[in-house]
Order: sequence, then C-alpha cells, then structure tokens
Amino acid sequence: MIKKQLISFIKFSVIWCLFNALIGGFNHFNERPKGVHQGAQCDRASIALNYYHNGLNLLYPEVHENRCKDGIVSCEFPLSNYLTAVVYKCLKYDEKYFRILTFLFVSIGMYALLLLLTLYIKTLAAYLLLFILNTSPILLFYASNFIPDASALGLSLAAWYLFFRLYIPHPYLPNVKKLGYVLFFILSITLAMASKTTCFIHWMTMMGVYILSHFKALKIELTNKKLLLSSLLFALILPIAWQLWARHLGKTHNSEFFILHIPLITDKAVYQNAWNVYIGNWPQETFTGPLQYVIGVLLFLPFFIKKYISNALWYITVLNTLGCFVFMAIMINQFMYHDYYILCLLPAVALNWLAIASAATKIKSNFWWVKIGILGLLIIALRVQFNYGRNNLESRYTPGTYWEQSQQKTIDYTLFKNKINGLGISRKNCVLVGYDGAPNNVLYLLDLNGRRINKDFNIDQINEAVNEIRPQYLISNDSLFTLKMQPFFKEFKLVSQEKYLSLYKVSN
Repeated sequence: MIKKQLISFIKFSVIWCLFNALIGGFNHFNERPKGVHQGAQCDRASIALNYYHNGLNLLYPEVHENRCKDGIVSCEFPLSNYLTAVVYKCLKYDEKYFRILTFLFVSIGMYALLLLLTLYIKTLAAYLLLFILNTSPILLFYASNFIPDASALGLSLAAWYLFFRLYIPHPYLPNVKKLGYVLFFILSITLAMASKTTCFIHWMTMMGVYILSHFKALKIELTNKKLLLSSLLFALILPIAWQLWARHLGKTHNSEFFILHIPLITDKAVYQNAWNVYIGNWPQETFTGPLQYVIGVLLFLPFFIKKYISNALWYITVLNTLGCFVFMAIMINQFMYHDYYILCLLPAVALNWLAIASAATKIKSNFWWVKIGILGLLIIALRVQFNYGRNNLESRYTPGTYWEQSQQKTIDYTLFKNKINGLGISRKNCVLVGYDGAPNNVLYLLDLNGRRINKDFNIDQINEAVNEIRPQYLISNDSLFTLKMQPFFKEFKLVSQEKYLSLYKVSN
C-alpha cells in the first residue's frame, strides 16, 4: 500500500512540475529584482522578515511600519510567515524561499485534490480538471507569492480529501481508520481556518453534513460520526484561541492592522457598487472568457441532478456553494479590491466538479459518445485556460502592463539599500519614508523601521507623523515629497542619493 502511494506521489510530482514549468509557474520564484507587487504582499513578507530579525516568537508578529516604537500587529495565524522565517534562519534571507514554501502548500493541496477526484473518476479526467483549476490566473500568481490565502487553500483541499477518506462511504473503497489520517485531518483544517478565516466555510460544511446526517429522511451516510464530531470540535481550538489573542494584540499594540472583523456595508448604493467593481474585474481573472460562465452555471447544476449524486456528496456540494455565496455577500467590500480573497472559495468549485463528475460516471455504456464529448470539452477548456493563464501570469510581472501592480521598482530600492547600509543606516535608526501607497512597501524593501507618508496625507497627518516618531532620517522617492517635507525640519541635509531615491539627515 505504501509503495503504491509513493509511486502515485512521484508520478504526480513529475507531471505537476512539468506542467508548471510549461505554464511559467517556476519563472517567478526569485522576483525581488522585478517587484513585490501589491502592498498586501509586502505586509506578509514584512512579518516573516521581522520574525527572522527579532527572534522566532510566534505570539508577536511584527511589521516594518512600527513608528519606531512597536510593530506588533493583530493578524490571522501567521503560519507561512513563521515557517518562512525558520527557513531564513536555517539558510539565509531570500524571499524566494517564501515563494517556494507557498507553492509547496498549494502543491500538497492539488495532490490531495487529485486523490479526491480519482476516488470517483478516471485519472485522465481528474488531471484535466486539476489543471483547469491550476491555470486560474489568480491561483497561478499567488501560488508562488506571500499571501496566506494560497497556503490556506492547499490546507483546505488536503482537509477535504482526508474528510472523504475518513467519513464519507465509498462505493467500493473502505474508509481508512488510521490515527495518522485523523491527526492530519485535524491539523489541516485547523491550520487552514487559523491562517484564513474564510476556510471556516469548509468547517461549517463538514459540521452541517454531520448535523444533517442525524435526519434519517435525508439518507446521508457517514462513518464514525463520534470521531468526526470530536475532530471538528478539536479543530476549533487554535483558530478561536488565536483570534482572541489577535484581538488582544489589536487593543494593546497596533490597532487592527489586518482586518479581523466583518466590514458590513449598510448603504445600498455602496453595496451595489462593490458588486459592480468585483464583477467588472475579478471573475475573468479566476477563469477565462466563456469558461467563467460555464463554471458559474455548473455551480447550480447539482440542484437538478440530485438523483445521480450520493446524498452525502450532494449536501456537501450544496452547503459549501451556498456558504461561499453568503460569505461573498457579506464580505463583498473586501472582494472589491482583493482578488486573492476568492482563493479559499475555490474548493467549492472543486467539490462541484466532483459531484457532477460522479454523476457523469453513471452514464450508460451505450452513451459512450457523451463521455468522449465531455473529455473533448475538458481538453478544449484546458487549452484555452492554459494560454490565458500563462499570458496573464507573465503580464503580472511585466512593468507597464495593466495587471502589473508594483508600486516600487524593486531593483532600485535594493541598490539604494546596499548604499545606505554601507553608511551605517540600519533597522536601529528611525526613518520617515515617502511617498508610499502602502504601509510596508518602502520600509520592507529597505528593511528599515519607521513610518511612511502617503500622497494623500494632509498637513495635520504629516505633522502627527513627524512629531510622533521624531525621525533621524528621511527617505524620499519623489522631489515633490522632498520639497513638501523640508519646512517640517530644522536640519535637512542630503546624505546619499541613488537615481530618484534620496537619504536626508533630519532633526526637528
């Protein structure tokens, strides 16, 4: 049995690596010279780098914008950040390790999804579905990046496979009863929820099916219900404990830096606009062209083919899909400008495909041409999605394109960092930086502590920043910022310059 599993894993690894090499998934593991892109990614990379510098104290995540006092922040469980810092300690600081670690989490999840799909359908069809999902532009980009949603997705998919193997009866495969499977199930769903609260949807689906299984009329078969209940309840301990701790950090240190509450929209017009912004931007970044409409329709198909799907799988699919829609309806304000929020909802698509695929296996043999047709459509869908995903991924790393979102040209900051470090400027100094559209872009790239100024800051906000931290140095990436800041200081002396980046010794 172990030998068979090992061979299966090796086959997957080879095929998986070849596929990602073809689509360009490995081209961007070492992207520091080109750019880190959105501020949210710098925020997460900042936590990892601060763990590395300040000691591996898991309970106190920090960011670079510490206002020269305390950068401790409230956030969801920093699993990937912390593990990355451990790797930095063992090897060296190089953010490619963060990218590789995230990719490993996603890869584990995809392997688990393949195993789940092959419980019901042929291996070829399972690989086609897997690759269609993998070539989602959003997933391709974030699968080798710093956002925790990608790691949480991998953990969620692993949890779903283990859930099926442990508790959902199979037509001919006996359920596993090994303690290791139970422990890995608890660990994966626990860490998924702790890393990203969105994954609580999957826990609720599992608990919902457990509760519904007690109604005999629904004919939902589960095995070892007591173990399932205890496993799900045990899985809540870490997510709840960390949420309480994070809220404590928010009150005693930096106020809620990463969102830990539900941002409800009460204004109808604002709510409608949020949906308009989301629909106008992100569905086509999840799946391409007509495929997004096909997949949208497929989400409702199980409602019409219930008799061809096992009751347990049908209720799992329906509950998870409805849970995702409800979550989006509540959190649409976050979905509006955060494309990666959709990542942890992708298991709903996978479960939907699983339910439909299991129904397709019941097509009678004399309708073989229908099965051939379905296989042909999957190949066409993969071809279209593959080309779109590869081009989009390259576009996100090409300066000047619509999807490339770097706010700083990273190579310039790397050169400037080396130059000012040579002058003795380090994390021990207190600096004010500007302009920066996000809290940790410039400070993270230069690995300095301090505070940033945004272009939108008014005079009162700038005054507050200057008086609050009393910086030793000011770093400017804009001549207008330099002119704007001079009146706030008595001493304003140029110390070093690299292209458009300037370092000033200041005092007030």
